[in-house]
Amino acid sequence: MKGDSKIMLIRNKLPLMPGFVAATIVISSSLASHADQTSSSTANINLAVASNFYGVPPSNSAITDIINAFESANPNYTVTVTDNGATSTLESHIINGNQYKVDLFLAADTATPLDLLTNHFDLVTPYNNSYRPPLYTFNYAQGVLALLSNTPGVDVTCDSGGTCGYDPSVYKTVAIADPSLAPYGVAAQSVLIGRYGLEPPLSSNSLVHEYANITLTFDAVIAGTDPVGFVALSAICSNGSFPTQGTSALPYFTSETSTTTPPVIINNYNPLTQAGISIRNRRTPAQNTELEAFVAFLTDFTSPPTPDSPMITTLKKYCYSAP
Repeated sequence: MKGDSKIMLIRNKLPLMPGFVAATIVISSSLASHADQTSSSTANINLAVASNFYGVPPSNSAITDIINAFESANPNYTVTVTDNGATSTLESHIINGNQYKVDLFLAADTATPLDLLTNHFDLVTPYNNSYRPPLYTFNYAQGVLALLSNTPGVDVTCDSGGTCGYDPSVYKTVAIADPSLAPYGVAAQSVLIGRYGLEPPLSSNSLVHEYANITLTFDAVIAGTDPVGFVALSAICSNGSFPTQGTSALPYFTSETSTTTPPVIINNYNPLTQAGISIRNRRTPAQNTELEAFVAFLTDFTSPPTPDSPMITTLKKYCYSAP
C-alpha cells in the first residue's frame, strides 16, 4: 500500500519530557519536510496522530487507510505522519518548537485542541478561511474503550466462565495508559475508580500499571506483562469484528447501564470524541489548499442511503463511530 512505505514505528531519539517513553516515525527524507515541492500543484502536509488512530501496527490502521484513500483520490497530494504518541505528548512537541513540522494535529480528545486554541493561539491557524468566523477545530471520530487479555485461561467476556469485565479480586494487575498523557487513560481511570472502586491515585495503586500511551498499554497486554488492560477497541477490531489480537476482549461503551431497576450508568467515562486542529507551519498556498481538502475528507460522514464515504468506511472497519 502506498502509505506503508512511508511510516514505521521506532523509539524517539530526540530529547523528551522525563517520565515517559514516546514513539515517533521515520519517514522518507524526501517527505520529511516541506522542502522542494515538485510543482505548484503538488503538495505534502504533515500530521501528528494520537496513538489509537495511528494503530497497531500502523500499516493496518485508520490513519493509513484514510491517507491511502485521500492520496488515491488526489494524486498530486501526499500526507505524512511525522509524529505519533499520547495526545499530551504530541501537544508538548507542538508547544515546544514543533520540531516535527506538524500541519495538522489529530488528538484523541477535544480538550487538547481546545487548549491549543485558547492558551496557545499563536501556534494554530484556521484550516478553512472561507467561513466567518474561521474554522480551527473539528471532530473526526469517536472511540470505544475495551478490556483485553492475552493470558491463557483468562476470559474477560460475559460468556459462561468469563469474568464479564474487570474484577480486582481476580486480576493481579491491569494496564492502562497514563491518564495525565492519554485520553484513553482518563477513560480507564474513570471506569476503575467509578465502577470498580479502586483507590486513587492509580499511579500509586499496586493493582494498576500505567504506560505512556495506549499503544504501549496494548503491547504490555499482548506480551502478557499484565493479565488484562484497557485499550482502544480500534486496536483489536477489523471490519467490526474483535478481537483480532489477544485471547478475549470486552468493549466498554460510554453509556452501558446496569440491569437493576432503575438502571444505573456504570461505565461513566466521557465520550472519547476525537478532534483535530490546524497547526501554524510554513506552508505554500498549495499546501493550505491540501490541508483544507484533507480536513473535508476526514469530516465527510456520508452514509446510507448514499454510499459510505471513505471516512465512514474506515470508522466502521476499526470500530469507531462518527462524532
